[in-house]
Order: sequence, then C-alpha cells, then structure tokens
Amino acid sequence: MPLNIDIPSANFSLGPDSGFFYFVSNILNALVKLEADGTVIKTYPIQRSRLRGEVTELHWDGSHFWTLEDLPSSLGVVIKRWRLTPVQTSQGLPPGVFPVPVLTDFTWQDEITLINAPNLKYSSKAFCVEHYHRILEGSFAQGDNVVRLTDVTNLSPGDIITIGPSTAGSFTGFQEDATVLDVDTVNGWVTLGAAAGLENQYTDTDPVTFTKSIFLFNDHSFTGKEDRKGGIIQYSWPDKRVILTGTGMRYNNAGAADFDATSLYWVRADQIMEVDLAGTTFDVATSNESNLREDDLNSIIEVYDMISDLSNNQHLKLQQKETNLVTGVTFDWSPNYNFQVQPILAVINSTNLSMDTRLVVPLPSGDRIQIVAEVRDQYNFPVFNETVQFSAALHPLSDSGNPGSFDPSLGVTSSSGTVSTEYTPSATPSPILIDITAEVL
Repeated sequence: MPLNIDIPSANFSLGPDSGFFYFVSNILNALVKLEADGTVIKTYPIQRSRLRGEVTELHWDGSHFWTLEDLPSSLGVVIKRWRLTPVQTSQGLPPGVFPVPVLTDFTWQDEITLINAPNLKYSSKAFCVEHYHRILEGSFAQGDNVVRLTDVTNLSPGDIITIGPSTAGSFTGFQEDATVLDVDTVNGWVTLGAAAGLENQYTDTDPVTFTKSIFLFNDHSFTGKEDRKGGIIQYSWPDKRVILTGTGMRYNNAGAADFDATSLYWVRADQIMEVDLAGTTFDVATSNESNLREDDLNSIIEVYDMISDLSNNQHLKLQQKETNLVTGVTFDWSPNYNFQVQPILAVINSTNLSMDTRLVVPLPSGDRIQIVAEVRDQYNFPVFNETVQFSAALHPLSDSGNPGSFDPSLGVTSSSGTVSTEYTPSATPSPILIDITAEVL
C-alpha cells in the first residue's frame, strides 16, 4: 500500500496552514509541520511546559492545538491547550510600523489535569474539543469593544473567542483572545469584556473561533474501580466544570475521537460512532463500519488518532496497519504511522414499520392511523436524519380500489431513528388488501 505522511508518532492533526499536517514529537520536544507525502517543513519547539508522556492525541480547533498525555506512574491524564506564538520585534522598522509575525514556538496556554482518585480512575486514548468557527461581519479598529459576527449560534457570555489572524494591513497575521460579555442573538453583535477593547485591527470576514467544552473518553466508569465498563466526561471551557457524564460499553476502549460541525465522532473496535450535539438527546446518531479488521477477519486494527472532515465527507484515521479491500491482505508500517481515508457513509441495515393495533377490522374509511418507521444500522443503532418516504399500493391478490393516503408522505428520522406519519384509508366500498412501504431515500 502507498505511504503518505509516514510519521514516527501516534498523533496528528490539521493546523493553521491548509494542506499541511502536524504532529507532536517527544523525541524532538516540538510540534512538526509536514506535507501529506511526509516532507517535514518546519519544527516548533515546545515552550512553557514539558511533555509528561507520549502525546496520545492531537487536535486543532481553528486557533489552538490540544494534546492528551498520560501522566507518569499511572497518576492520571492531562489535556493541554497550545498556541503557535509569533516572535514580534520592531527592530529595524520605522516608528509605528508593525512586523509581520513569524510563528516560531509551540507554547503552552492552559490545561486540565485529571489525577486518579478513589472514586474515579482515568485510562484514556481519546478526547476531542467542541469548537465552532465564525467570521466577522464588518471591519473593527483597535479599542473597539463590540464586534459583529455573521452567526452567533452557540456563543454565550463568559465564552472566550479567538479573533484573527487579521488581514488588516500592518496587523496581518495577528490574533487575540477576548472574553464575551454579552451576545445580541438577533443582530449578531458581541460585546467584549476588556475595557481597553481590541488590541488589533480586523477586516470583514476575518475568522473567529471559540471552544465550548472538552470530551474525554474513559475506559472505566464512575465506580472508582478499573472496571473497563466505559465512560465519557464533558468539561465546560474555560471554567473546566464537569457538565455531563455517561457510562456504557460504547465509550470503552475508544481508540480515537474528533469533533466537526456539530458532531462528536469516536472509533470503537471496527466502527466509527457519532453523537450530534445539535440533537435534543445524547443518543448515538450513527455507527459506520470501517475497514479495521486484519486479514484473519478477527484482529482489530488500532486507530491512534483521527481527523473528522465533514466538508469533504471523510475521516482520516492514523494507523500502523491497513487491509487492502481488493486483495484482503493486511500491510504493516510499524513502527511508523500513516493515515487512511474513511468516507462518512450511513450504512442502513433495517427499516421496521409499526402501527396502532387498537383498531377494528375492517378499518373504517376516514380514520387517521399513526404509522411509525424505525431505521437502524448494521450495529442496531438508530440512524438519525434520514429521509423516509411512505407509500401504499394494492396487494396483488386484492380487489380493485384506492389504497389511501399519508400525511406527511415524507419525514426525517429523529435521534431515536424513528419517523411517523398518519395513514387515512380510502372510501373503497369493498374490502381491499394493501402493502404499506417505508423507503429510505
């Protein structure tokens, strides 16, 4: 199989420069930037922190990098936030002229340190960052404490937004963090908390990013024992409060995870599972089969890190092995790692119809009868956001007549994988036999 990035570390992500990949090297004590073919472009030395262990996963949220590390002596885990920081110097420049920043260092910003306790043990290979991308609407000057965004969905007072990099003249490349004081959800105005206002100048369509929470997958539940029952913990950001916990085997042994748009994805065994945070519940929306079995059809190929890219309808999975789908042969690149492309495809396995059975036979014409279609995938999980069309036709052994109608005839499955309609029988005077169908479009 062809090689791509062929890196020596089990973590990778996208980054600030489109078309390039990044990974953290414990040997170099640096962030490494490289092309898809493995050509190293630049290294950024780590500053203001040190790596306590191998970096398990690396994520990019649009303005910051995030890492997951095991603490020494099985003490727990730590999630760190990093920024590529520029060296800014005006040496040799005329007064009042700002330099173009040159990114040189991989600098620690903040972290969540999770120490094992009697009532909670941490063993994790997967985490992800719930982050959102917005853009400025209009230009804003230094000192402004109100900016306008094209979309303020998910933004709340207390959030920290990262504005930039700027494209405004001598401020090009600069960015800054600002705390949100108030949000005008109707007109898109965002009031910033700093009395001095913006540090830099920005132009229309400059980017704005913000992080809402961190999800950590734990191989253990919340019994205080190393029980391998699985758990998930959501921490709010920036205040680091626990706002959600869940237990279940679906969270156990998660090999890699990522977040994109509004969906949380993670790898478990040979499937990629999804939860859509825009839904009303925390139910699994889909679980897609992935090419993660060796040629013995039994051994699972481990995924060490993952990039979920919904805009291109794909996941990129960092692996040491891959099974060729044509020949069935498993290739092994160890000790190095390469990424494999997994299309984001919903695999629908079954559609089940049910109806209210508290009815008289024959059915009185004009009565509206609720019919429910339930759509599930190959792992028996409900499939979310699928369009279903209801139809009725006369059975081949039926007398002639009108099969009736549905309202609505089209519907979209909920997070539970269900969609309902109301069927109205026809006024055909003689008994007829009908076949009712729910087709996933």
